[in-house]
Amino acid sequence: MSKLSDIRGVTAADGTTKAKIERAAITLFAERGVDAVTTREIAAATGVSEGALYRHYNSKEELAETLFFAIHRRLAEEINEAASASGGIADKTRAIVAAYCQAADDDWALFSYHVLAAHRFLPAIKGKSKKENDSPVAAVEAIIATAMSKGELPKGDAAVKAAMSLGAVLQTALHTYYGRISGDLSTHKPQLEKAVLAILKS
Repeated sequence: MSKLSDIRGVTAADGTTKAKIERAAITLFAERGVDAVTTREIAAATGVSEGALYRHYNSKEELAETLFFAIHRRLAEEINEAASASGGIADKTRAIVAAYCQAADDDWALFSYHVLAAHRFLPAIKGKSKKENDSPVAAVEAIIATAMSKGELPKGDAAVKAAMSLGAVLQTALHTYYGRISGDLSTHKPQLEKAVLAILKS
């Protein structure tokens, strides 16, 4: 069992009680889904009282949403960084695939929770510009639209191409979570790069 000082936070400083709450929640949410988990179970897994949990988060929903958007924003930042790098669409594609693989391998529990909980949180942010600006999906769509306008990619629907491209990576991650694919996501990076580039150029 990890010591409290070893617990890695998501939004909290490593080794704090809040970090331990976040880690326990991620594990339970990824295993059973947000709705099936109670604050009492999170508190018990953390080793604190429910009252202590509520000192850090007002509700289970706030905790679940905070954890989801922490990784969501991180991915958006890394994709925007890849977009600003020199090189064409092939270089940007490799950088984005690498960013997703690195995020998955760096914190698999958080990344898999993000994949599994996307349907819960993403529909609610449509039209909310602040969170939409933090969206990795919107960032990928913008990169594809720019490449199309420059003639680097065939004309088409950037949203559809983004969905298909991200799907190649995220569906692979999902099957890894289900145990159908073994190894870190980075193990499959060369195949994912080729697949995404083929989608973009189709």
